[in-house]
Amino acid sequence: MQTTILGTLALTSLLIGNLSILQSDGKKGGHHFPTSGNPVKSTGHGKHLDRHGMDEVVYVDNPEPKDDPFELLGVDRAQRELWARGKQKGLIEVAPVHLPRNPPGDCNHYGWPVATMTGDTLIVMHRRIPGHRAKGAGLPHPQMSYGVVLHSSDAGKTWSKPYDLRDCMKPEDRLRGGVVPLSHRAKFDKGNKSALGYKVHLHAIGTARDGAVVAVNNHGVFRSEDTGRSWKHFSKALREDTFKHPIINIGPRILDDPKHGLMVFGNWFGEVDQYHKYSEKLVALSSNDGGDTWKAEEYPAGFKQYEPAALFHDGQYLFVTRDQNQVRAHRQMSWLPGQKPTITQTNLQDPRLVDTVDLCFNPVTKRLEIIRSERHRMQLWIWSIDPDNWNNGQWNRECRLIERKGQFYADADGFHPAGAVIDKKRGVQHIFIYAGHPNGPAGVFRITRTLQTPKLKPLLAIEN
Repeated sequence: MQTTILGTLALTSLLIGNLSILQSDGKKGGHHFPTSGNPVKSTGHGKHLDRHGMDEVVYVDNPEPKDDPFELLGVDRAQRELWARGKQKGLIEVAPVHLPRNPPGDCNHYGWPVATMTGDTLIVMHRRIPGHRAKGAGLPHPQMSYGVVLHSSDAGKTWSKPYDLRDCMKPEDRLRGGVVPLSHRAKFDKGNKSALGYKVHLHAIGTARDGAVVAVNNHGVFRSEDTGRSWKHFSKALREDTFKHPIINIGPRILDDPKHGLMVFGNWFGEVDQYHKYSEKLVALSSNDGGDTWKAEEYPAGFKQYEPAALFHDGQYLFVTRDQNQVRAHRQMSWLPGQKPTITQTNLQDPRLVDTVDLCFNPVTKRLEIIRSERHRMQLWIWSIDPDNWNNGQWNRECRLIERKGQFYADADGFHPAGAVIDKKRGVQHIFIYAGHPNGPAGVFRITRTLQTPKLKPLLAIEN
């Protein structure tokens, strides 16, 4: 039976509990997506301002956003009904976080969210760019950003107005080398060969031991000491004149080591004219002054590892990282500062185009878990392993969180579940993903699921 508009809206109301997200923008023939939650007033410089809010494939024309805030997810009605039942049982909830409302120019691809938690506040950071791939995505814009942040003090039910971290930068730093940051000029500003800028590709976020939030992205290093309500930019940190190394691509998590300070992990990425020139290293960045200055150390990994998801567990650093040799597998790394990492092959294999994972220790099941997308199927899964079996590299595929229609890089894009948050107080994990079209529009969504993974499996097995 054909789904009615009324039925779709009723189901949407059950899922997100608020139909006020559907608001007309007054323009001919459509609606827009407003940011959920209440606006945060601007309080001066560095505070929240009113901002607008691989293999070759055949491209498909990108659709315009629809009234339905879940349209960009590309899921069918059966999954929505399953989520609605799961929400009633306290097992899973899916909701929009930031959707492309009146995006600046062609920058309607909101993607690659990473998150952290300080106290009872969630902070999410994502990109606002023309697309995942340059071809067909459109042009850069002065409001193009690799660091848009939002915060929530009610477990993601409502969110602050989005804030562009570049708004706390000095003008000369914000435009250092051009609108497009250094590592992405080869994609979105090919004629710009300037070597000026911050030598970072991708982004990471984390909470320091003192509760401060630190974020690193293509625009440099940022710090907030009031749960994401205001931010400071470290002007010289990781800048080309102070960081005499290649560009570093980084994994999603910042950790705070009692001895070594803030830790960010990644690999060398080349230079402005050597895009995607990977090394076979594990690169560890450390800062003992809160993010102002950084030291780099490199260790042989023996393969082109990329975007390592990091976790400190049982006295050592654990990683699940992408193997960029053929982009078809994840490998594990175990590491202690000053030592060569131990590399483990895994059963985390895909036919093509592996994505970045989230790695955590589930305090309820006492198992290591990853959130891992299978892009060749456009699915998102929970995998787990007993910590005692870490060195075996054989993971259990537990349950599927989402499946969307479309082909990756053709007419579908997602999910980058890296940088999820364990919320022990509520007994849940907050997973942040993006979904939409590879050329935009794409938006950021929250999946909150119980840490009782065995209780979640029977519900999701119905759809699996």
